[in-house]
Amino acid sequence: MGQPAARQNDQVTGTDTHLCVPPSGPPVPTPLPFVSLLQQALSGDVFINGLPAATQDSISKHTPPHIPPPPMTFSKPPTNQGKVLVGSQTVLVNNKPLARVGDAVMTCNDPVDAPVGTIASGSPNVLVG
Repeated sequence: MGQPAARQNDQVTGTDTHLCVPPSGPPVPTPLPFVSLLQQALSGDVFINGLPAATQDSISKHTPPHIPPPPMTFSKPPTNQGKVLVGSQTVLVNNKPLARVGDAVMTCNDPVDAPVGTIASGSPNVLVG
C-alpha cells in the first residue's frame, strides 16, 4: 500500500545534534527536537488537496528556531531547515520524485547536516507508492 503524499505545510520531525559551547570547557553534543513544515521548493503546478506537492529537494523550515540550553551558545548557528532526500520511485512531479510520509529529510546538525528527519504528515486521501 502507498504512503500519504506530502504537500505544503506538512510536518517534518527528527532529532538534531548540535555542538553547544558552555562558558568553560569543550563543546557538548546536544540533541534538540527538529519540527518543521514543508514550505519551499514545492511544485508550482501540481496540487494535492489544493496544496502544492512536495518533492525530492523540497525545503522545510524549523520554526521557532533551535535555541541552545542556557548558558550555552552554538558553535555553529543552525540553518533551521531540512531538505527532502528521497521520494517515490514510481511517481514524478516536475521530473522529481513525489515526497511521501516516511521519506528521509536531511536536517541541520553539527558538524555537518545529517539525514535524521522524516516527513511525518501528509494527505489524508492521496496515497503514493
